[in-house]
Amino acid sequence: MQEKINRWSFIFSIICLVLFLTFIFSGWFTNSILGIHPLTIILFVSLFTFLFGVYGFSGVRDGKGMARSISTVVIALGLSAFLGFVLMFGSLLN
Repeated sequence: MQEKINRWSFIFSIICLVLFLTFIFSGWFTNSILGIHPLTIILFVSLFTFLFGVYGFSGVRDGKGMARSISTVVIALGLSAFLGFVLMFGSLLN
């Protein structure tokens, strides 16, 4: 079970990163679709991915799984911290 959570959390961390890069470089997303900022959605998804990535550490059986878990945690935590920083200071300037 933890091996599957480990894999899926890695996949979702990559998806979060791709969504973030898509939002940053395209600029065609707006708040009017859902009523909340798209970066907020990506922030919450990356936080859940981080939590599942930490839980996925218990299912590590080999070096490949360990590398996948570490990269998941680093990507999700880094993206969450950056998005939190951007959203916090963006709301202060607004």
